[in-house]
Amino acid sequence: MLGSVTAISTAIAQRKPDPEKGNELFDEQCSSCHNATSTDRKMGPGLKLLFAKPKLESNGKPVNDANVLDKIEKGGNGMPPFKDMLEKDDKADLLAYLKTL
Repeated sequence: MLGSVTAISTAIAQRKPDPEKGNELFDEQCSSCHNATSTDRKMGPGLKLLFAKPKLESNGKPVNDANVLDKIEKGGNGMPPFKDMLEKDDKADLLAYLKTL
């Protein structure tokens, strides 16, 4: 029995990020300030083709998972921090979605 619980816990901890869940999260938490389907600004930059860009608009750092996640967690330049507002899996889902833009 204990082996089954451990296997299930490991599977849950290693689940694959879900861009569809990330899309839902984006619509709920991010879309009021960011466009997903264009590069046009709202309050924050449009995020279409975000991962095709060489640098983040807000801080000039290279666009990669670590720097995008850092921006999501810490916010800045008018963006609120989401570190304590989103679970680890939610952040992974959001990153997976942003890569589809």
